[in-house]
Amino acid sequence: MLNLIKSDLYRITRPRGLRGSFWQYGIAILAAYGIVMALVAFANSPMFHDMTGGTIGNVVTKTSLTVYFADMLNGLVPLCVAFMVVEHSLAEFKGGYIKSVLSARAGRLSYIVGKLLFAGVLSALVILFATVVVLAFLPIMTAGHPEFAVSEGPVEVIGWFVGFWLNTWALSACSLILVYATRVSPVSYIGVFCFAASMVPQTLMGLAYSTGGILSALQPIRPVLETLAAWMPSTALNNLSQGGQLFLNASLGIWGEAGYAFTIAPGIQTVLTGIIWIVLAGAVVLLISRKRDI
Repeated sequence: MLNLIKSDLYRITRPRGLRGSFWQYGIAILAAYGIVMALVAFANSPMFHDMTGGTIGNVVTKTSLTVYFADMLNGLVPLCVAFMVVEHSLAEFKGGYIKSVLSARAGRLSYIVGKLLFAGVLSALVILFATVVVLAFLPIMTAGHPEFAVSEGPVEVIGWFVGFWLNTWALSACSLILVYATRVSPVSYIGVFCFAASMVPQTLMGLAYSTGGILSALQPIRPVLETLAAWMPSTALNNLSQGGQLFLNASLGIWGEAGYAFTIAPGIQTVLTGIIWIVLAGAVVLLISRKRDI
C-alpha cells in the first residue's frame, strides 16, 4: 500500500518540465492568488488614489488569522484537490494502470485504501502550499496592517486546520465515488463541482423548507433532510468561515433556532463530518469496485 501511495505521489510531482498535476494546479493556484493580489495592490497604490480620490484599503475580514485563511483558502483549495483526484483516477482507468497494479501487487481493498490515503496526503500538501502563499500575501491583502482583532491560541488554529483538511479530504474522497461509478470525465468533474459548491446541502435544505408548502408530504422526514445537509463536508467547510472560535465556543448559533437538524458542538461536528464521509466514501468505492470490473 505504501508503495502505491509513493507511486501516486511521484506521478503528480514529477519535476521534469513540471508535468506533474501538483505543479500544474499549484501554478494555477499561485496565478489566481497573484491576480487578486495584483489588483488589490493597484487599488491601494498612489496611482489609483490619484485616479479615483481614494483607495479600497483592507479587503479581507480581519477578525482573526483563521478567518483570513477561511476567506482565502475555502472554495479554491478544496475544488482543486478534488479535481486533481478525479484527473489522477481517470488517468489510471484510461491508461490501464489499475489492472496492472491489481494483477501484480495489490488486492482491491489495499488499492482503495491507498487511494483514500493518497487523497488525504494530497489534501495536506495543497493546503500547506496555499497557506504559505496566502501568508506571503497577507501584508498586501490587509493594506500593510496585518493585525487581527482576535488573538488565537494553538487550539483554535490547529483545530481549524484539522477541520479544513479532513473536510477537503472528504470532498476528494467523495469524488472517487463518481469516478468509479461512472468513469466519465464530464460527469465526474461536474459532480465534484456540485459537491464543492454546496449544491447538495442547498438542495436538501430547499426540500426541507418546501415541506411546509408544496412538498407537505415530506414533512415527516424534514429533520432527516436538515440533518443530512448539516453533516455535509461542504457545510462544514462553510462553517469554518467562523474561524478557530468554532472549536472553543459551542454556542455560536450557526445552525439557527428554528432548525430540526440533529447537531452537536460545531467544532466537534466539523471534525466528525470529515471522518464520517471519508469512511463512507471508501466503503462505497470498495463496494463499486467489487461490483464492477476494474
